[in-house]
Amino acid sequence: MTPTLVDILVRHAEEQPGRPAYITLDQSEQEAGRRTFAELDARSRRLAAWLVSERLSGKTILLLLNDAFAFVESFTGCLYAGSIAVPVSIPRPNKPLAILRAIARDADVACVIAGRTEASYLRAPIAEEVPDAVWLYSDEIDHFDAGGPSVRVRPDDLAFLQYTSGSTGSPKGVMVTHGNLVQNEAAIQHGVRLSRESCAVNWLPLYHDMGLIGNVLQPLYTGFTTVLMPPVAFIQRPGRWLRAIARYRGTLCGGPNFAYDLCVDKTTEEERAGLDLSSWEVAYNGSEPVRARTVQRFIEAFAPARFRATSFYPCYGMAESTLYVTGHVFGTRPTILQVDPEALALGTVRIAPSPSDAADDTPRHDETPRGDTPHRDTPGRDTIAVVSCGFPVLGTRVLIVDPDTRTPLPEGTVGEIWANGGSVCAGYYRKPGATDETFHARVAGGGDERFLRTGDLGFQNDGHLYITGRLKDLIIIRGRNHYPQDLEATAQQSHPFLQRDGGIAVALDDRGQAAIAIAHELTREGWHAADPELVTAAVREAVAAEHGVQVGRVLLLKPGRLPRTTSGKLRRAACRAMIEAGEFDVRETLTPATTEGTL
Repeated sequence: MTPTLVDILVRHAEEQPGRPAYITLDQSEQEAGRRTFAELDARSRRLAAWLVSERLSGKTILLLLNDAFAFVESFTGCLYAGSIAVPVSIPRPNKPLAILRAIARDADVACVIAGRTEASYLRAPIAEEVPDAVWLYSDEIDHFDAGGPSVRVRPDDLAFLQYTSGSTGSPKGVMVTHGNLVQNEAAIQHGVRLSRESCAVNWLPLYHDMGLIGNVLQPLYTGFTTVLMPPVAFIQRPGRWLRAIARYRGTLCGGPNFAYDLCVDKTTEEERAGLDLSSWEVAYNGSEPVRARTVQRFIEAFAPARFRATSFYPCYGMAESTLYVTGHVFGTRPTILQVDPEALALGTVRIAPSPSDAADDTPRHDETPRGDTPHRDTPGRDTIAVVSCGFPVLGTRVLIVDPDTRTPLPEGTVGEIWANGGSVCAGYYRKPGATDETFHARVAGGGDERFLRTGDLGFQNDGHLYITGRLKDLIIIRGRNHYPQDLEATAQQSHPFLQRDGGIAVALDDRGQAAIAIAHELTREGWHAADPELVTAAVREAVAAEHGVQVGRVLLLKPGRLPRTTSGKLRRAACRAMIEAGEFDVRETLTPATTEGTL
């Protein structure tokens, strides 16, 4: 039988018992503690013995744990016992609990493992949703007798539920099996050449798919050490992450677009020059899509810190495929194409002519663009830059499919990304209809082979996968496709008082026609000093000049007001609902007489 993650962790505990599996840092960048593989195995066995004795094998266990060690030990304890872990984002006191309540209800949790601080304000509301759930405080695990799992988990057994971002009323828990975990971890290890000598340095939330699969479970699979720091420590001072990478000689470290932008924006040239990032082999970026400007700025800014362009690793994944779907070629520069935006708006890809006859500052295929190179988020250019997310990973197949006819499309045509393989999960927990629609798609005339419909749009070129946006977020004006991230990038650069990565473009219904609305956060200075009419005019003029469409509504917001996922990604559907409900506190909202149409 194929070994599970439990089997692999037990082996590491036997072969390298004294090696740290995890090192935690506090907000002052000092070590808070260490857990060896042997200690993790022992504590996981203690919890597993209790879960089995309470007949909780096969039952859902809600994890309400901010402490990193308590989270990891509880998660692995669930794996040992054959229980189904449910990791979640924990709201702060006095914050809305609707999403957490809905998850507890949807998962029908049988047990809650919580820290005492978290339980002090969450136990009562959670108990209203699942009154029969057993509660266990994480510090009680110390008092359990040593034991071991009496349940032999199989590859098809559920390991945990990964709840995806969505509306508060209908959360969806992705069913990740033990087999999915091993398949995806094997793909990650193979794709980025990991070994026991690797080292991850992570600030990402541990309950989120990127943080959990890539930075908590991958070290357990391969057997290397991970350094964990609180997410808030990174957000407040991104330099803390970079200094930790240099200090611990981190090799596997990454995050979404905004993390790399924040590192550039919040560090000085002197700070960068004092860093040694030469150990950093894989700087993964899994945002959809990875921005060319983000790649360019980070590589240029941290070259003095000995960061290599070949370390930047664009990739693509999602919870429904455990995590990892495609990845860049390890040890090579990011592949960036310049394409015709007019053709892309019509669903086809026209690559710009070979740059051999162009100026030296034009990027070549497979090269990182320079600072004055045209890219997706620079207005007024003839081409836009799109970044390759690489090739399908070990055991995964990817197709580009027409979402309406369900027919496969040739290279160079934009369509929905479909995937299958051992990493694709079992479906959504207790949602057979949504499972069938998303996980059991079949191409027209393709027989019984099933695919995951990702909901993402993209195209292939020379085997590379390029992400262009989300199908549900696509804005269609008079038959032309407009990707919201393009409109957002253009709007952002139209005025200095607009916050970086702080805008959302959506389509609203205006008397039966699509009308574009842009909600954008102002900088702190801009909230107090900006002239709303001038900023609004700048946004409209820039979008009209670059994309040939009019913006119907411009909403200027206070910093931090846009809805985001727990990993920092903007939530366009939630923003659209808030605009329609009039829920934003805006500095100014203007609506012209004409709100729709091309120029």
